[in-house]
Amino acid sequence: MQGIIIMLLCLFVMYRMFRRVRRNIGWQQLEPGKMRLFTVIFSVIGMLLLIEGAFYATSLISDAIGILLGLMLAYYGAALTRFEQRGGRWHYRPNTWIGVAVTVLFFGRLIYRFYDMYSMPQGGGVQGGLTLAGKLQTMVSGWTAGLLLVMFAYYVGYNLLILRKQKQLSR
Repeated sequence: MQGIIIMLLCLFVMYRMFRRVRRNIGWQQLEPGKMRLFTVIFSVIGMLLLIEGAFYATSLISDAIGILLGLMLAYYGAALTRFEQRGGRWHYRPNTWIGVAVTVLFFGRLIYRFYDMYSMPQGGGVQGGLTLAGKLQTMVSGWTAGLLLVMFAYYVGYNLLILRKQKQLSR
């Protein structure tokens, strides 16, 4: 049963990775409402991760570095984004390499943590004896939480910058 769950999880991760990569290639229709919604969702999740990591110095440092790196990538990515108006609607083309790199970083970290979580023997190692909830909590603590916040900071910053650029272009 556990093998089926892992296989389904892997299929879901691959599907989401495909969808995310596809959104980073070619022209996309600008949908301000959807971008605002995802910005709010990513902000809330990012803040929860930041609050969780605030209790550990290592996490706090990696979180700050991850947020800073994500915001720098967002600024650079937004500067490289091109806009075009088609049929009265704005479209944009994000920088493929930056979007794909952030996505691969996120999914690579996720896959590594799941592998790490399930490859540990039940009774030994650092995570030995932890419940599933305890193992999931280790996914958002430690220095690798900063890698996760790169993605959240990137998409929050990128969406806000794109929305601001769209307003400037519409004037």
